[in-house]
Amino acid sequence: MSAHSVKSRARHPDPKTYARERYRVGHILFEVCDHPENGKTFALIAGEATEAKFLRPLFTGFVQRGMGTQLRRLAHRFDELEADLPPTGDDR
Repeated sequence: MSAHSVKSRARHPDPKTYARERYRVGHILFEVCDHPENGKTFALIAGEATEAKFLRPLFTGFVQRGMGTQLRRLAHRFDELEADLPPTGDDR
């Protein structure tokens, strides 16, 4: 059973043996778990969903070597794209 499933989150909203770390990127919520039995996993969730039924993970998977490097490459590309955007009131 995935630590990210709706049933798992309902049964164990505040797990004692591992943490559900959440990172918001735009309208996507990344959830990462280092589960003592099921390993290191992640989920992508629609972070701005207004109904609970839409908060279920869109994708789940195991963390694999090289993913950190891949995400850093993506982050660098986003930095390049952001540099060309006009400033907003939130930029400080």
